[in-house]
Amino acid sequence: MGGEPDGYEHEHAAGADDHRTRAVAELGEPDRVFQVGAGWLRAKLLVGVGLVVYGVVANYAWWVHGPQNFHHFVLHLLIWPPALGVGLLVHMFRQRGLVVLVYPAGLLRLRRGEVDSFPWAEVTAVRLKVQKAETAVVVRGPDGEPVSAWLPAEVPAVQMWTAGLTVVRADGVEAHFGPAIGSYDGLAREVQVRTFGRLWADAWGRFRAGEAVAFGDLSAAPAGLRHGGKLLRWAEVKEVSVAGGKLVVKQAGKWLGWATLKDVSDLPNPHVLFALVEEARKRAAPAPVPEPASGGREPGEDDEDL
Repeated sequence: MGGEPDGYEHEHAAGADDHRTRAVAELGEPDRVFQVGAGWLRAKLLVGVGLVVYGVVANYAWWVHGPQNFHHFVLHLLIWPPALGVGLLVHMFRQRGLVVLVYPAGLLRLRRGEVDSFPWAEVTAVRLKVQKAETAVVVRGPDGEPVSAWLPAEVPAVQMWTAGLTVVRADGVEAHFGPAIGSYDGLAREVQVRTFGRLWADAWGRFRAGEAVAFGDLSAAPAGLRHGGKLLRWAEVKEVSVAGGKLVVKQAGKWLGWATLKDVSDLPNPHVLFALVEEARKRAAPAPVPEPASGGREPGEDDEDL
């Protein structure tokens, strides 16, 4: 991460505690630490095992001693619960032993004897899987320019696979983080906030230079948003939001969405996209008409007859 000794990444050792001790000794105390809590892990494991056991018992009773016929409600009572349990257990297994250290210079991922560093300056893409987001939180500086932005990340109770965060390094190495991590929403915010400055400067600079900035199948250009060969001018953009895990672009005066992207998690840097849309719409909005000064008189008022 700019200051690690050679061979620090991908080093195998006894466990995450040893790596954490070494990281603190060489890099100092991290700003934030995120990891899977033992109590939370046990609770989710119990839920997952309980759902699987219920599925086994319920299916045995139904298909062996029960009516043995298929109805629509069977899908909800016999299939979905064990499927949710298996999905939850798989997610917890993948996230076991994960510790994330957040430093001013970057992020360290400690996982089952491996250490990977993701310097903020080398992060090229942040992908966020969320199910709903009406807008992003955009923080502006004293000059009114965006200085930070993030999409709020929810923590699902059972369907853990419906949320997730991915950080991509310039060399293509990726790190995936799920809501099994304690304070997952805080980690998602930290990553978005700390990567925003450089990613925004690049995207906004290209936008101001007249270039189109691509966000997956959607691109933002000075003329407006482009998708599937269509152009929606900024003055016609009603809103950009996430619904059902999909990015939806709405046009002013229209009921149906102008464009819908299949999965928002395929979209690189959604926090930058939302900030860019807000900034472009703000600049495209017509200037307010100044009100007449108080105490002024209307033309012709109190004029003497000639």
